[in-house]
Amino acid sequence: MNRKILAITVVVIMAIGLLAACGSDAPPLTTGGDPGTTASPAPSPTPTEPGGSVVVGGGVEHVDVRAGEIGTWDPERDYYANPRFNVTYMVLQAGALHLQWESAFEHWAELSNVEFHGMIDFGGDADQFMMMLPILAEQNDGLILDPDQQMYDRIAEILAETGTHWMGGMAVPQDTTREGFPLIHPYAGFYQPVVGHHFGEHLIEQAQLLWPDVPLDEFAWMTIDHSTIFALHQRAVGARDWFERHHPEFINENRFFVADTSIRHWDVDTSQEVVSTILAMNPQFERWLIFGLVDAQAVGAALALEAAGLSDTSYTAPFGAEAARLMWDAGQQSALRSAGTSSTLIFAEPVFFALYAFMMGEAEYNTLWPEWVNCADGQTFPMRLVPFFWVNQENYRDVFAWGDVYAGSDIFPQYSREGITRDTFSARVRVPDWYRCHQPGCEFCAAAAAIEE
Repeated sequence: MNRKILAITVVVIMAIGLLAACGSDAPPLTTGGDPGTTASPAPSPTPTEPGGSVVVGGGVEHVDVRAGEIGTWDPERDYYANPRFNVTYMVLQAGALHLQWESAFEHWAELSNVEFHGMIDFGGDADQFMMMLPILAEQNDGLILDPDQQMYDRIAEILAETGTHWMGGMAVPQDTTREGFPLIHPYAGFYQPVVGHHFGEHLIEQAQLLWPDVPLDEFAWMTIDHSTIFALHQRAVGARDWFERHHPEFINENRFFVADTSIRHWDVDTSQEVVSTILAMNPQFERWLIFGLVDAQAVGAALALEAAGLSDTSYTAPFGAEAARLMWDAGQQSALRSAGTSSTLIFAEPVFFALYAFMMGEAEYNTLWPEWVNCADGQTFPMRLVPFFWVNQENYRDVFAWGDVYAGSDIFPQYSREGITRDTFSARVRVPDWYRCHQPGCEFCAAAAAIEE
C-alpha cells in the first residue's frame, strides 16, 4: 500500500468517534448479501436488485419507509408551515465522525425549517459541558447530545427541569449505575454484540469465497479490540460469542487472537503495532482474518499484514468505511477488502426527526417507536436499529451515491447516480424477533406485530 495515499485516510480517521449502543448478549443471527471479493465480485447494487450487498444491524430484513413514520424525513411534508425550532449539537470531545454528524444535522435542518446552531465541542471538559447545558437548554427548543455515557443521568434531570427536548447521538443514553445499563431515553443506532456476530460470519464467508480451495483450518482470526471503551469492546465480545457458537475450533485450536489497542488509542499506529506483535509471535499462520472495531484499526492491520508479506493471503474488514473509501478512490489494493458502514445521513435521520417529533408534540419519550422497545431485555425505551451496508471496491460508489439520493444531498458528487433512486436500498429494517418477550398482553410485542401486518 502506498503510505502517501494512506496518509490521506489517516487525517480523516485519526480522531474518529465511536458508534455506541447498549451491549448485552444477543442470539446468533444470519447476515444477508455478499460484497464480493477480488476473486468473485458481487455485482453493484441496482434498482432491479434492491438491497443486493446490504446487511442491516440486527440481522433483520429491510422494510419500506411508512408514510408519516415518526423519525423519518417526509419529502411531501410542508415543514415551513410549522414553527421554526432552534437546535444545537453538544459534544464532549469531537472527532471526525462528529463533524460528519454536524453536517448531517445541518442538512436535515435545512430541509425541515429548523435553525441549527451547529456543534459545540467542549474538548473533553465535562464540567464545562454540564455548566453550559442549562444555559443552552434555555436557548434551544431541542438538543442533540454526545457526552460520556456516565453523564446521562444528570443530563436527563437537568433537561427535565428546563423542559428542553433532546436526543442522544452516538453516545447511548444508558443508566450506568444499574445492572444491565438500561436505556433512560429513546435511541437510534446499533446493537454492538450483533455487529461482532456479523463480522464473524462475514469474514468466514469471504475467506471461503476468495480462497475456495483453502481449508478454514489454515486461517487464524484476530479481533482488534479496545477493551476500555464499553461500546467498542461489545463488538469484540460479539465476535467471540459468534465463534464459540459456530466455529469453536478456532478457539480450541488456539487460532483465535485479540489485539488490544487500549495500550494507547484505536489509531492506525497503535493498531499496526499490536497486530504486528501477534503476527511476529505466530509465524506458523500465513492466513489471517482480522476484524477492526473501527476503520483506523483495519488500516493498521493492513499495514502490518503488508509488512509481514501476508496481504495476498489475508482479509481484514472494519466497521466504518471512510478509510476504505478513500483508498479505493485512489485505486489502492490491500488486505482491507470490505467494510460494514452506515450512511451518516441515514444514521442521523431518526435521531434528528425523533427530536423534531418531540418539539412538534407528535411523540413523547415513552411513546416513541413502541415496536422498537427491546422488551426481551426488559427495556422500556426504544432502541431503533439502523441499517448498515457491506461495501467493497466493486459496489461502494453505488452505496454512497444512494445515501445522497435518499437524503437529497450532494456529499459524494463524484459517484454516478445513474440507475440509483431513493428505493434502491431501504433505509429501514424490520424489528428482529429477539427484541420480543413474546408474553401475552405485552404492549411492545403488540406494537411490533401491528407494524408487520
